[in-house]
Amino acid sequence: MSITMTVGIIMFVMLFLCGSRLKFMFWLLVPALALVVVMLVAEPYRLERLSAFIDPWANPKDEGFQLIQSLYAIGNGGLFGVGFGNSTQKYMFLPFSESDFIFSIIAEEFGLVGCLILFATFAFIIWQIFLVGRKCSNRFGRYLCYGIAVVISVQTALNFAVATGSIPPTGLPLPFISFGGTSLLVFMSAIGIVLNIDKQNKKMV
Repeated sequence: MSITMTVGIIMFVMLFLCGSRLKFMFWLLVPALALVVVMLVAEPYRLERLSAFIDPWANPKDEGFQLIQSLYAIGNGGLFGVGFGNSTQKYMFLPFSESDFIFSIIAEEFGLVGCLILFATFAFIIWQIFLVGRKCSNRFGRYLCYGIAVVISVQTALNFAVATGSIPPTGLPLPFISFGGTSLLVFMSAIGIVLNIDKQNKKMV
């Protein structure tokens, strides 16, 4: 469901960037929201995750465990963190600390300052991709850059939101950072495509 919703968000953002009418997007959004409700009710574990998001301390040893441990890690980091490699939550306390909740470990080891630097780095990368797309005279290349930037920004935002308890827990890796060869390969390939488009842009100047 998390991947489905991510693709849906990306689709709506791309439709907006491509100039679709807001009225048309609204009539697409209504059945999409209804489908989300159906998908939540269809699987009991999804409702359990939703209840864990609302009050994780109501079931701290089961559904709420992961979010509570994530918040402990973030809180333990403080302003400057406990130091690189000194996280305690990654030692079997926080499940999926190497992938879905890697941001929590970063927050614990590097603190608020490290998190702000990470935010700024992702914002810079996404902004540069949008700039490459904006300079592209070819419509396909322009929207391809926009799409890559949107995918990175949406997945990054959702990963941050899950780790901080801003949205219900769901499994999405943090681009370029989470453990997993496939994810890294796909995102690095996407950056390679952007660099190629940028190279073609410079040739046409």
